[in-house]
Formats: sequence, structure tokens, C-alpha cells
Amino acid sequence: MFENRVFKLNDNPDNKQGKYVLYVMEASQREEYNHALEYAIKKANQMEKPLIVAFFITDFYKQSNQRYYRFMLEGILKTKKVIEERGIKFIIRKQKYTEGTLDLGKESICIVLDRNYLKTQRTWRKEISQKVSVSVYEVESDVVVPIEIVSEKMVPYAYLYKSKIEKLIDKFLNPVEKLQPKVSSLTLDIESLEIDSVEEFLKILNIDKTVSTVENHFVGGYDEAEKRLKIFIEKKLYRYAELRSDPTKDYTSNLSPYLHFGQISPLKIVLQILKHYNREDENVKSFFNEMIVWRELSRNYCWFNPLYNHYEGLPKWAKDTLEEHIKDKRDYLYSLEDFENAKTHDPYWNAAQKELLKTGKIHNYMRMYWAKKILEWTDNPKTAFDIACYLNDKYALDGRDPNGYGGISWCFGNFDRPWQERKIFGKVRYMNDKGLERKFNIKEYVNKYDNDF
Repeated sequence: MFENRVFKLNDNPDNKQGKYVLYVMEASQREEYNHALEYAIKKANQMEKPLIVAFFITDFYKQSNQRYYRFMLEGILKTKKVIEERGIKFIIRKQKYTEGTLDLGKESICIVLDRNYLKTQRTWRKEISQKVSVSVYEVESDVVVPIEIVSEKMVPYAYLYKSKIEKLIDKFLNPVEKLQPKVSSLTLDIESLEIDSVEEFLKILNIDKTVSTVENHFVGGYDEAEKRLKIFIEKKLYRYAELRSDPTKDYTSNLSPYLHFGQISPLKIVLQILKHYNREDENVKSFFNEMIVWRELSRNYCWFNPLYNHYEGLPKWAKDTLEEHIKDKRDYLYSLEDFENAKTHDPYWNAAQKELLKTGKIHNYMRMYWAKKILEWTDNPKTAFDIACYLNDKYALDGRDPNGYGGISWCFGNFDRPWQERKIFGKVRYMNDKGLERKFNIKEYVNKYDNDF
């Protein structure tokens, strides 16, 4: 169950005199199909000591807002309840991740962390492993196939990543067995915020309250994720390959916010689908290509490229061709404020931005068009890349995620090949409104998101 998923981050031994095993939950915000949680239970049972789970809430991110935090808190309060039903104390503190972990780690036997692929979170884990005197284990639980097993370097194309995964995946398609803790930790007297309401939590956080919440569209929690998965399997997957790209239809899974917060396991999604569908079904193959190959390729990209969320991290050919065309005349130029408020001349682009503002998500196909047009209507590609990342990170429930950075960078040439050269884009792939009109009843999409604006 844990083979190739557990990494020891330092050379320290387990402290056999410690009071408990500590699991700090951050990337995998769920009780079920959580390798890190089960590994922490295993360690605690070996020592015949209790396990505590800690979750630290911080509000120092520049783009922290109530949309993001409401969804996360809706999920974490449900996760707290089901973990405590297993006899495991769940601690919530308003404290920085590193400070809180170092504080609770002082009396621990060992520390278990779940894996995150982004720079800031990786820095936290490295700092903890260097400052504590106990062993620190990192457990990968948010990909189907562990990324370092797939490749020890950055993979430039999806077809290459797919070929590597296909050789390995069968070994990792195993359910995650739930282990029963031998010792309950519920009676341990450890300081924790005893707040049961999302609203009360939001009141104590110094975050942007101007970004609207989207509870009518996405409610956080593992139970909500499972409802969406059930609907997807029963009512959408059978036409996924045909209709997934059509923004006027609702045939996507809508699971990306839940995957981003770790409220559902990608492994569970795969195994649930395979209970109902043959693996060779064209719809299944199409969905697995998105959720396994492209999603995990994006994690490979972020893991091995420290400039994943910067223009400078793009392939050389893409930067070169874009910069050769910086002085090309743009038919339209817009500011960040124009983009943010959906004030362009293009009703299709405006509809995509309105969908983001209203729901916290953009349909997959329209997100590509959205980023391509930011590139076209900005005076230089670096500014355009920064604007796309800013808007995605601020408003998308699945923002600040490897998928988002992988997707935006694809629109600027990453994971792609040179195409026929043209104005502004150079050899980077182009998209236009005529393509939308040919493929879809795109005005229907516009009407859907124009009503409230």
C-alpha cells in the first residue's frame, strides 16, 4: 500500500520516548484513500502510541480570499468529524504550517507529512525536516502513480508521460486499506480551535472578503465530491469523449476543486470508474488521459521546474518566438482591470471570465481560449502570463495548483510543438473566435453567464 509513496526527509530516528505520532494534513484534506493518514496510523500502532492529526490555517497569502477559504473549511470540518470517529484527535490551529508543526513536533515520536508539489509548500517541508530532532516522513497520496517513479526529470510532452505511466499504472491500482488505531487519542489535552462553523472561522481570518463565495455552485467536502463522482459516472461519462470540450454542455466531472484541496483521491476516482466501465472504453481512456496523464504531467512540471509559475519557465523555443513578435501591432490592448472585470470587446472571452467570477471555475476548453486571448491582447507575453496566473489564482477554486500552471503554460507553448508562424503568437498555437463558432453553439455559453452581469 505504501510502496514507492513514502519518503524519509531526514536522517533522524523515531523518538521512542515521544507521546504521539503527528500527521500534519495539508495537501490530502480527507479521511478516505489517504496514504499519509494510514501510514501515520501504522507508525502509531507499531509504537502502541496515539496519533494526532493537525491542520494549520494561515491567512498570510497575498491572494487569500473567502471563496477559497470557505470551500476549504467546509471540507476540513467534515474531515475532522470522520477522523475523530476513528478515535483520532484532530487539531485545528490558526498558525503557520512550519511553526505549528515544529511546536507539536517537540513531543512527537515522528512526523508524517503529505506531499505537495509547489515551491512554498516544499520549502515548509524541507525546513521542518531540518529543524526537528525526530524523523520526518513525506507520503505521496494525490497522484495515481508517484511522479518520481515515472521519471527522475521533467518530461516535455504528454505522450511521453503517458507511455511511461502505462507501463507502471497496474502496480498502483490498489485500494487504500483503512487501519484501526490501537490507541485512541481523543482524550489528549492539546490546544485546538473548537469552532464548528465555517462562518466563525471566516471571521477570525484576515482575508479578502470582496471575492464572492460560490456555495450555490461548489460546496466543499468529501461527500460533495463523491456526489459529483456518482453523477459523472452514471450520467456523463458515457459521452465524455464526444462532449467534454463543448462549453455549452455539462459533461465534465467538475471534480477539479475537490482534487485541488485533496478532498477526494484520484486513485479512488479511477477505481470507482473501473467498477462500472471497461478500461478500454473510449470515454474512460479520454477521461484518464486528462485526470491521470495531464494532471500528473503538471505535477512533474512543477516538481522539476522551479519557474513553473513564471514566464521564464517556458521552453526556450516558445519564449524566443513570442519575443520575436513583441513589437507586432495588437488590434486590442487591455489592462489587468479590464480583464478582471470582463471588459473586453469579445463576448466569448467575457463569458469565460464571468464564469470564473461567478462559479470559481472555467470550462476546460474555454480556459484555453481565455489564456490565449490574454496573450494576444497584452503588450508583452510576460505580462500576459502574469495576468493569467493572477486571475486564475485569485478566483479559481482550483487555482494555485500544478494543473493551473501547467494549463496556462501550455497556452504559451509548454508541452506543445511549434506551429505555423503568425502575428503576435509566433509559432505558439493559436485559437480564435471563429473556431468556437464552428465547433459549438457558443452564443448559448455567452447567454448562460451574461444573466447576472
